Amino acid sequence: MKSSLIIVGKALRYNHAFLNYIHSHVQASLDFPDQTVYIDKNDKDLFDVIEEAINRSEETVIVTTAESFNLINKVVATLGEETLELKGDMLIPSKTIHYEKNSYLLIRDTKRINVIKVQETHKLPPLLIESKNTNSLFSIVNMDEDSLKILIEPLAQNYEIRITPTTIIDGWISVEAISNKYGNIESFFKAVTSLLPQKVILHADVIEHISQCLQNHNQTLSLAESCTGGLLASMFTQHSGISSVFHGGLVTYDNAIKESWLGVSHETIERFGAVSELCVREMLEGVLNASLSDYAIATSGIAGPTGGSTEKPVGTVYVGARNKEGVILVERLLLEGDREYIQTQSALHAIKLLLHVGENIFLKSEKNS
Repeated sequence: MKSSLIIVGKALRYNHAFLNYIHSHVQASLDFPDQTVYIDKNDKDLFDVIEEAINRSEETVIVTTAESFNLINKVVATLGEETLELKGDMLIPSKTIHYEKNSYLLIRDTKRINVIKVQETHKLPPLLIESKNTNSLFSIVNMDEDSLKILIEPLAQNYEIRITPTTIIDGWISVEAISNKYGNIESFFKAVTSLLPQKVILHADVIEHISQCLQNHNQTLSLAESCTGGLLASMFTQHSGISSVFHGGLVTYDNAIKESWLGVSHETIERFGAVSELCVREMLEGVLNASLSDYAIATSGIAGPTGGSTEKPVGTVYVGARNKEGVILVERLLLEGDREYIQTQSALHAIKLLLHVGENIFLKSEKNS
């Protein structure tokens, strides 16, 4: 099902936090729109852009600021050869079938158009397009895309499913499964988990999956971060309900803080450096001792763009995960990209190690639960 998101208002492009809020709000109904268009109300192509987006999509969401709202309503009404009528304190197209405060829905033939008026620092109005998605996201670990296609594509064809994989990091692939008209997603998932036990996570959000597994087993997690600077903690605490399993995190950026807060030995820092396997091992031990959690994650590295050396170039990162029984995995990474991307990759690699350290609860297929 083709879908479009049109954001009207040049100023919104620079408000990244509000834009992220808009995208999350829209994706709850449209998943990831097939196209996202940013355009200013004074753009000479505004009418044509909106017309083209509506024509090529079955679902269109138009997000507009208050100053552009009336103009957009006129454009949408003109495209449908409609007049404007006063409904719910809004002057909107006459054939609107449903409206709530600052949001209205039109259906033209099979096309659905939802226009919403937004304001920074305020709650977004409701989306009136009900999700009709026939797709699902899941993850596969410890497999490359070529192997995945060889093993999974024949299964997908059997169950009338189309798959689109993307590599999140090495050893972690996110897969979009889209059901054709006679597709059977549920049977496809059962076949995949049977074929690849302890490699498949049937959840769109891996962190939510981790949280649910920890809750189901009454276990907890804590973090010790250096190069990721609290990113991991942010990724986990974005999820409601995480407080029941997430004890906390320590951002130990300075070496002296690593020593005083986590008990990393001064000798380790002097001999091997903070960016080392031994340092991450001691960070894991320290945060487990401090938090009394069941699991821990730690990161330490050089995110750049400065700070690298011949022995440890920018992108050198050590990540680790451990449980309280002493099962531990530490990995040395050589990552590429800008500072933000290196930090994000580091966090994701650390999460992947957590999955393996706790594979008995995180990577346990349903049939073996």
